[in-house]
Amino acid sequence: MRVSASVNEPFVLSTYSSSQKLAKSASGSKKQRGHPCIFATYEKASGSSDGYATVAAQADGVHVLDISTLHPVISHTLGPSAIFACPAITCNTQEGDDNIYATYAAVASSSDIPAEENGRTIWMWRQSLSGRLEDNISQKKKVALISGLYTCDEMPARILAQSPQSEFTILDADLSIKKNSPAPQDIQSLLRTYCYPRTRDGTWHSYRLEPKDDNSIEPISISGPFGLTGLSFISKASSSEEVSLLSLGSSHVLLSALTDSSAPEIVLLLWDLQYSVLLASQSLPIPSTLSQVKDVTVKLTLVPASSSQALLVLSAHTTDAGRKIEGTSLRSSVLVVPFTCPAKSTIANALGQASSGAKWIAQTASSSVAIPSHDPAKAKVLSTMRAAMEKNLPQAANVAFFEWEKRESKAASEASKNEAGSSQAALSHAFVKDLLTTVIQPSKPANTPYSSEVVKYLLNRKVVSSSMLDGGLLAALRYKNDWQSIDLALGHVIDLSEAEIMESLQYVVARHRSNVVPQDDNAMEVDSVTDVPSLPSFLSLCVSYTTTPPALRSAIRRSLKDVEDIYVILRVLENWTKQWSNRDSKLMPSKKDIVKNPHGICIMKEKEKEGTRDLPSLSNHPPAHAVLRRIQAQIEPEIVFTDDMEQLRGPLEMFAKAHTKAVKEADQDKSKKPLGDWRQRRKQAHEQAGLSIGLYQLEELVL
Repeated sequence: MRVSASVNEPFVLSTYSSSQKLAKSASGSKKQRGHPCIFATYEKASGSSDGYATVAAQADGVHVLDISTLHPVISHTLGPSAIFACPAITCNTQEGDDNIYATYAAVASSSDIPAEENGRTIWMWRQSLSGRLEDNISQKKKVALISGLYTCDEMPARILAQSPQSEFTILDADLSIKKNSPAPQDIQSLLRTYCYPRTRDGTWHSYRLEPKDDNSIEPISISGPFGLTGLSFISKASSSEEVSLLSLGSSHVLLSALTDSSAPEIVLLLWDLQYSVLLASQSLPIPSTLSQVKDVTVKLTLVPASSSQALLVLSAHTTDAGRKIEGTSLRSSVLVVPFTCPAKSTIANALGQASSGAKWIAQTASSSVAIPSHDPAKAKVLSTMRAAMEKNLPQAANVAFFEWEKRESKAASEASKNEAGSSQAALSHAFVKDLLTTVIQPSKPANTPYSSEVVKYLLNRKVVSSSMLDGGLLAALRYKNDWQSIDLALGHVIDLSEAEIMESLQYVVARHRSNVVPQDDNAMEVDSVTDVPSLPSFLSLCVSYTTTPPALRSAIRRSLKDVEDIYVILRVLENWTKQWSNRDSKLMPSKKDIVKNPHGICIMKEKEKEGTRDLPSLSNHPPAHAVLRRIQAQIEPEIVFTDDMEQLRGPLEMFAKAHTKAVKEADQDKSKKPLGDWRQRRKQAHEQAGLSIGLYQLEELVL
């Protein structure tokens, strides 16, 4: 059975200032890179909570946050001199009725400890969520430098400290040393070493480690290597911090990286490495507070959390460990990434997913797919149509196609008389792709003669995919000024990207603003093709098309950069709001979701503003103020009405459910139901009588 996989839109858990100096490690090695601006780890929680994230923010402190409420439950502010050597950890223990949380942090440097103890000190806090402080801060010196702190479910009362030289120290909950394992001197103690040339070609190798005998392990290749593309860490030098991997069990891996483009984004890709397919993806813009400083990149770190969530840490990074990051607005963030992942890798989940990851997999000469061959009839009609289009005779190409379609439909109709089947001509994916390429000719100039009849036929048959043409279907049709086909595509093509939809909307908005369609002497010859549609009609098609909110917001940011473009769209929305306000249906948001800005204009709260923070501000555009106030005047009565009606939800909800059930049962064909014996009929009648609602009245009782 197929199990769906998804990566939902991340949401911000917390942000911290990153304007401090990126400190060098305590070892003082010039080759050692500076510490990240923030660290994060995850701790399970009892009860209904999704767990806790422990965040160690450099030059700030240690904070424990509840992922369910997004609020800090424990905070320890240490001041600007505190620099952490590794992620802090939190352990939960039960003492009577109290949940005691112990937080441990390895300090690389601080004004509170001597210089010789830098990187060798662990600070501990024990605190109950009820607010009662159990113990004061405890410090313990360590013999070796600390590069990592770990806990293990099998040893709940133990802390494992690791040094850069692989020296391990086991401590109890009070930081008393229980065992010290010195760094190995004999090379034979290493289980396995893997070495690959640093070519940065993006090749992904995947292995599963299995025990070979009592003293060694053996790597087993999960699948053949494949190359990645479109990611910044592949092509840029010193960009290894811009990628992070997180194993989700079995052969599933979550990859986070920056895209290699002029306007890079953060992408989250959920891969099944056993079959080398992409199961789900999500993209989000780089926070503006991390993209303002030159020569400072974004360090990505994926941290495991619960079975359906991961933490994504975004922090500023520079290869110069002693560099001062200027600018007080530079901030690091911790995001929560919800996802759904199958328990194990199956062929059922991988089927049909090859195309979803095509843009991220590098194509090699050996992996190129041969051109599919068609049957003689299809090959002949394609050859005839190509010859006609080369002679600039699109009507002849139409005649050749529809004559073939008529013959094939007749043959299919005769065949369907003997056995069940379609009476229309069979259209395969490869054949439709070749037809579109032949008719549209995207590589030819825009003024090349073109006819849209074949394109409209294919769209009405719902056999067209946007990926059939390089650059997208809407871009190719817009290139030919075929807006009738674009309207059909928005109603019959299910895989149009948000980017190409917004690009088409921006084109319509630009023509609407100019209020005139320029005439070009070299305009193409198009039969039965209208000019650019009106903005209200095309905007209606866009908002009716099914999209994903994160991708749509990203596409809006890229395409609608001019405040005038947003203003003309706002005028259309004003007219729609006026029409809706005159109807009986009240579909506006409640008052708790609306606030007023300093200009006295109602806007959505911060949660909705996060997706539009990079759009031009209409509040600073004077012509938009009058329109915004008119929309506000239309929305406010709707909000009041919605709040009044919300109070009736509880008393009337049971009646609404009973009415819905009664209507549903009345619409069913009772003649197809077995009547059963008299006991079943009597029981059913009794249940229906209990659910029936007769006349009732509302009474007011005054005490």
